[in-house]
Amino acid sequence: MSVDTLTITSVHEVLKCGGLRPAARALHRPPASMAAAVGRMEDELATPLVQKAGSRLSLTLEGRRLMPDIALAAGTARALGELAAVDAARRAKLSVSFLTLSRFSQVARSGSIRRAAREIGIGQPQLSRQISAFETDMNRTLFARSAEGIDLTPAGQQVLALAETLEEVWKRLTKSAARQFRRTVSTCHLGSVIPLGYESNTARSLARLSARWLEQRPGAPLFISSTTADELMRGLQGGTYDVALLDTEAIPDNFERRAISRSRLTIVGPRRLIETSGGDVANLVLTRPVAVPSLKSGLRQKADALFAEKLSEAERAAMRIVEVDSLPIIVNLVIEHDFVAVLPEAAFLSMAAPIGSIPLADRFSLTLSLVWPPTTAAARQASRILEVLPAID
Repeated sequence: MSVDTLTITSVHEVLKCGGLRPAARALHRPPASMAAAVGRMEDELATPLVQKAGSRLSLTLEGRRLMPDIALAAGTARALGELAAVDAARRAKLSVSFLTLSRFSQVARSGSIRRAAREIGIGQPQLSRQISAFETDMNRTLFARSAEGIDLTPAGQQVLALAETLEEVWKRLTKSAARQFRRTVSTCHLGSVIPLGYESNTARSLARLSARWLEQRPGAPLFISSTTADELMRGLQGGTYDVALLDTEAIPDNFERRAISRSRLTIVGPRRLIETSGGDVANLVLTRPVAVPSLKSGLRQKADALFAEKLSEAERAAMRIVEVDSLPIIVNLVIEHDFVAVLPEAAFLSMAAPIGSIPLADRFSLTLSLVWPPTTAAARQASRILEVLPAID
């Protein structure tokens, strides 16, 4: 337990002021010491409390949730400092570890340093030195010693009340941290490309996986996050994700992969345009504006491969392209503004909208693959997912 009263008051000031420097000015301490205090607290609680927001710090959602208890702990720590019979300069620097307070409370409840040392599991001389050092820091006699044992002095009773409050608050804070730590350790972090519609292969696969996972492993949560293929690859390499569902074939050779599904791609557009096009893909994409996903997606890679096969370099340069990573926007561009797009069949087949399509050759099909780094832990999570989403040939 590395937290002390100075750490808790420093962290509270940072959270309250929204920055290290204003908090440092308020407490007359170096900004580096404030940053160190926040780091210790976040380590103890196993969760980030703040995040950068421009030149300021803002509370994370977990920081906001824990703020009332942190404020109570800081107020109690300040009250403890006020009990110290020292001058203002020494009081501002007073730092009592939560471990010392816990052992002080144990001695007070036991009524004997010998008994408390036995209960804690340390030597009596060590505990005696720790209690004496605490009394020296407070410049107060906290225990009245006699042949019969020890009793709290009036000052000691005040300190005990504050110490027990801090102990109770800290238990609440660390209980949440322990629960969060257990969840973090046991959670499978699955990254996925953004599903193109609720009927897409990706959306169906993720829904089936989520339902089965909850049935089979309720004590090991599954966390799913959707983003672009580029971000997913970075997340796999950096450890953000254990495994990922990717729609790109540009996967480093050192990663393991298994194909989960394949989707046939089509050129889509307003039905009247498709019906009068005669299936001429090249003419469609040259005469109409084209809506495609961003370059970070596997679907865009397939679309670019199609354009490279059908069009010359000069024709590709003349295309009018809008990049959109949202299916509803793409569909609106097609229906309302006469755009054409490249989409998987499942993304629009059930729509009542007047959309026509031209199926593309199998070589342009989009493969959804489960990808994971070559580690034992990642392979274990991938194996569990493949039990629900079996690989295809």
